[in-house]
Amino acid sequence: MRRALRNKLDQLRPGALSKLEPVGFDSNRMRRTLPPLQTLIAFEAAARLQSFTLAAAELNLTQPAVSQQVKLLEHRLGIKLFRRRNNMILLTEQGEQFAEDVTEMLNTLGESVQNLAPDAGRTTLTVSLLPSFASTWFASRAHRFVETNPLVDLLTLSTVAKTGFGQEDADVAIRWGPGGYTDGYEERLFGEQHILVASAKTAAMLGDVSDINALAELPFLHDTNYSEWRAVIEVNGGEPAAFEHGAYFGDSSATVNAILYSQGIGVVRDVIARHLLAAGALIQLPFEPVEGPFSYHFICPERRVEQPRVQAFLTWLRHEAQTA
Repeated sequence: MRRALRNKLDQLRPGALSKLEPVGFDSNRMRRTLPPLQTLIAFEAAARLQSFTLAAAELNLTQPAVSQQVKLLEHRLGIKLFRRRNNMILLTEQGEQFAEDVTEMLNTLGESVQNLAPDAGRTTLTVSLLPSFASTWFASRAHRFVETNPLVDLLTLSTVAKTGFGQEDADVAIRWGPGGYTDGYEERLFGEQHILVASAKTAAMLGDVSDINALAELPFLHDTNYSEWRAVIEVNGGEPAAFEHGAYFGDSSATVNAILYSQGIGVVRDVIARHLLAAGALIQLPFEPVEGPFSYHFICPERRVEQPRVQAFLTWLRHEAQTA
């Protein structure tokens, strides 16, 4: 049987084996006509953002690298996809049509990958925060962002330095101050008040105290970075000199914790103490607060503000700011 089959194969003329191949769709040939995927990705980003510079920032490439990918794609297709005008790029008529097709193709491919491997779209967002803010307000709420954005991993950098948003720096930042950040996007989140507080145990011991001068003999815990405690004492009819005794701390969160674990009182920034106030561990005493001079602001480079991970974070911040 085998010998007979071999004899028949030997009798085939050169090239006759090709007649045995099925006639139909040649997937290998089709794949050979497709441009490299990286050129399509670079083109889609440049077409959507209408800028090689913005596309480069989004793709973590250099501007010349994106421009070169697009030129390679144009050469491969034999058409012009963009018209260059001064510092602007505009899609040609053929470029507009091709951009629609490429966008649809990449979206379909992305959905398929997401269905097969849900974690394939995972990304990281690095956030620069002041240490006192990071360890209090932010730490007590960050779990809600993680729960609603499971594919975005948060990396926090606690620093008092002004972020430069370099390649090794943060993606976004939350800063406390007067505002006026001019090097990118800025959005005011919320202000703050300076309030007089005590631990729940101390507050219960004080009862319905209404005269602030009656508190002058208690240990007073000071935040050395701010002098608003004087204004709180004065606006409530007290004499600041009578409250200068006690302990002094160089960090707002340390001041809050010292009040929490002592029988003393102190003036704190309500944003820093918000999680302890909500839990009932700290009690705001019944005296008028004083508005703080500064606010909290979200800042980031303009080129990043439209990124999905940044938009997700900013949307969450806006929601949390309503209960700041």
